[in-house]
Amino acid sequence: MTQGIQGLYDFIERATKSRKYPENTAQGLKAALKLFDAVLNEEERKSLDTFKNNIEQIYHSVSSKNGKNFNASTLAVYKSRISKLLSDYGKYGVDPTKMASWAPKVINRSPRKQRPATSTESMSEIKDLLPITALGMHKIELALRPGVKSVIIVPTDMTDTEGAIIKGVLESLVTKRKDK
Repeated sequence: MTQGIQGLYDFIERATKSRKYPENTAQGLKAALKLFDAVLNEEERKSLDTFKNNIEQIYHSVSSKNGKNFNASTLAVYKSRISKLLSDYGKYGVDPTKMASWAPKVINRSPRKQRPATSTESMSEIKDLLPITALGMHKIELALRPGVKSVIIVPTDMTDTEGAIIKGVLESLVTKRKDK
């Protein structure tokens, strides 16, 4: 890895054009590289071997310089992006035939699910977990038993009196039978 830092920028562009990096991944790699590039000395900028060998010291410089703008976990993510970039460049950036055979992993992420509230959470904590509709309402879906669920929509600013009315209506609908 003797080509300079510009080689990494060029590699990101080639990998994006070859559909090896999605556009959002390429943007994240470029952002990390720019952050690290800002603290490099001339030797590190000219030689990727020097850059790679000094990565820990460079990371400390990035952390010192940007500690007020970014939290520690964000800086750690940037460092991991640089490590990934250096690794990918070492495997696929030097030889164009290797890039042609590169089959990057595709990660499908499912949307995050809301976690159910526990009995020890306060109402304010539960309120923060509830989805709020565009009309200033909470929509609460509860699975009561297999195949049976309840959906309740209430205003976000419901009063104690309104809550008591809804509670009374719900209690009047309950059929007296033993739970299974």
